Amino acid sequence: ANGGLRQVMYFDKGRMELNNPAGDRKSNWFVSSGLLVQELISGQIQLGTAEYAARGSADLAMVGDINDPNAPTYASLAGLTGRATDRTGQSVDETLNRAGQIGSYTGSTSGDMRFTHFVGETSHNIPAVFWNYLNSSGTVYTSNSYYNDKLFDWVATVGYPLSEPYWTRVRVGGIERDVLVQAFERRVLTYTPDNDPNWRVQLGNVGRHYYLWRYGEELPG
Repeated sequence: ANGGLRQVMYFDKGRMELNNPAGDRKSNWFVSSGLLVQELISGQIQLGTAEYAARGSADLAMVGDINDPNAPTYASLAGLTGRATDRTGQSVDETLNRAGQIGSYTGSTSGDMRFTHFVGETSHNIPAVFWNYLNSSGTVYTSNSYYNDKLFDWVATVGYPLSEPYWTRVRVGGIERDVLVQAFERRVLTYTPDNDPNWRVQLGNVGRHYYLWRYGEELPG
């Protein structure tokens, strides 16, 4: 923006941005969701349209308790963002550890653990439990009326996937659990089969993680 600055606002789960105050206010992209996960994994902080500062991939737990010494970090995915093959119909059966090593998952889960959509833009697979969430619908309110529609534009809100989904064994509230995690450009999605059905799919605390990584302090309460 003018003066080399832009207006942003941090949330637990992400960051909202106003990159061009003179832009089209009716556009879905007038206010955008920051590419925080992309920066956390790549270690490149975007300062302008084509200006970046190297920071190094974030060595922060991507899912679960932030102080879990065994939880995979954003840096764990730094070498795993390359293009994958279309695995539609296959089972989600890979694990990820903190060292970035891939293993085989042998646990039992609830929900549909098959790949159901292949994203050609980044060549990664999305499992049914996440694809259903990204395309969820319900009652929305627009122009003084209620109607049923998609709850959000998943590409604008979450972004394209940067990795495959991986099972992780992490501490959540001090208790070890199996959690499925997948990194997208703007958000991290998690699936915890032990949770109440309404809370099995959640968004990771990307906004808090990014703020700590970039500024060296916790997001203000």
